[in-house]
Amino acid sequence: MGERKKTAYYNDLLAWAEFTDVELSPKARELRKTDAEPPLRAAIVAKEMGGFSAFHHNAYKARWCDGRDMSEPEVLAEVLTLSGLDADAILTRANSDEIQGQLDKATEDAIARGVFGVPTLLVGDRMFWGNDRFELARYYIERARS
Repeated sequence: MGERKKTAYYNDLLAWAEFTDVELSPKARELRKTDAEPPLRAAIVAKEMGGFSAFHHNAYKARWCDGRDMSEPEVLAEVLTLSGLDADAILTRANSDEIQGQLDKATEDAIARGVFGVPTLLVGDRMFWGNDRFELARYYIERARS
């Protein structure tokens, strides 16, 4: 990605943060190439334990608002604990072959459906990529309901 596009992308990110009244740490940009697998595996287990929503909220805040590296085991454990979850139990299970297999399968399924980035929303056979497509996705969800 060229410098002009990087600058435009970052400015869009700042504009969306302002528009949605969400705090965004300047450090968040530096973390774009960290390993996403540890928090993804933890999210699978948190979902199994009924704690996905709290974990998701706290993981988002840690990563984007506080600029913390969620691939670091101590940060991940802290966020799990803050979410009211048993960090040791989740991290042990998250590092199992079974959970890695679930993540691999979910990734393969997403690729097979055409997913190529985050955030992606799927409404039936329609795919919407990017936070600027949320309103389109909402339109098609409401249309499908009627």
